[in-house]
Amino acid sequence: MERFQNENISFNYERIPVKRLVSKRDIGIEAFELENGYLMLEATLLDPYHLIRLNIHIEPHSKEIVHSKSEFANHPHANCPHVAEKAKSLIGLKIERGITKLILQRIGGSEGCVHLRELALETINFAATTLIGYDEGFGLMSREFNIQDEEQRFEASRHLLRNTCYIYKDK
Repeated sequence: MERFQNENISFNYERIPVKRLVSKRDIGIEAFELENGYLMLEATLLDPYHLIRLNIHIEPHSKEIVHSKSEFANHPHANCPHVAEKAKSLIGLKIERGITKLILQRIGGSEGCVHLRELALETINFAATTLIGYDEGFGLMSREFNIQDEEQRFEASRHLLRNTCYIYKDK
């Protein structure tokens, strides 16, 4: 019996069950700065039944979504592509508190698509991360912001991330 042990962890390797991969879902998101200064996010959700693409443009000063388009390149049902139009309902939303609820209302539920909703939520979360520091004079996903020491980054982003996680919770 092979065993790994240190002062905090003991693990018996004989108890690991044999596993067989049955499926996988990948979500990929890339962020680009366009020549007009806008932030563009290209996102994909890929699993054995779906290939959904989402393209969103955000004006970084106002944090407003100015373009949103989706495509269902692979889908399990003939009517799935009809939901792609729902992505346009994100136009006009701002990357700010409350956007998650608005996304759920606009592209979720029985008139929407759970997979497009999931992709949109992940994309918006990534957009918010990309925009941190922008209002303080840093660029999109700024290297200058990211090389600051932890306390400087915390102070610069505390008002944006208040109560979003353990680190930024009100004390």
